[in-house]
Amino acid sequence: MNTNNAEAQLARFNGWAIVSVACVLLLVVGVLAVFFGNKALKEIKKTNQRGMKLAQWGVVLGYVEIVSGVIVLTAILAITY
Repeated sequence: MNTNNAEAQLARFNGWAIVSVACVLLLVVGVLAVFFGNKALKEIKKTNQRGMKLAQWGVVLGYVEIVSGVIVLTAILAITY
């Protein structure tokens, strides 16, 4: 019975919000994290699903990842050339 309850709780979360946070954790796909996070935010507002904070964190951390990647790339290019 507990597994069905846990699955029901997890099913209430928006899937795109979970994907957005997973993209951030991969440290390579910040653009996808922003895309999926924004998609999740739109769906959550329409359907009142759970996962608003997950989606917001996915978007924010996705932007942080993009900006930090640009800074690192600029630093690498400045050092090598």
